Amino acid sequence: MATIQTGTAPQGMTEGPGFERRRSRRRRLQKPSEVRLHGLGDELGWHCAGALLNVSNDGIACRIANKDAGALCIGQTIQAVFGLGSSRTFELTARITNTTPAGTAGHRVLGLEFVEDAKSKAAQAALREAIAGTDEPTEP
Repeated sequence: MATIQTGTAPQGMTEGPGFERRRSRRRRLQKPSEVRLHGLGDELGWHCAGALLNVSNDGIACRIANKDAGALCIGQTIQAVFGLGSSRTFELTARITNTTPAGTAGHRVLGLEFVEDAKSKAAQAALREAIAGTDEPTEP
């Protein structure tokens, strides 16, 4: 878990043991899984594949090549397609919330937050069920 620095807790929350900056717990995947990302709107032709690092009810983290990440910006909305264990494939709209250098040369890690819309409501509900039923380890 990341170290919380003084003054970083949201207003009304207390830092220290048990402080969690995320809205929901993440599932780190023991078995590698692929995520496919696709552009929306004006970026319909853009697509890439990457490694799914973790998944939560609210979003995913994935590692993609720098050449693919160069076409993206924080706040951009894209389509993410991925599987979780042996369960079905999920196709969800997500917004890029952050991008950081990966520990692997030539790659970046993207933080994606799922966008709640009518189209993906059923897929998000199914994802919550799949996460709750998986035996993958949970990260704080």
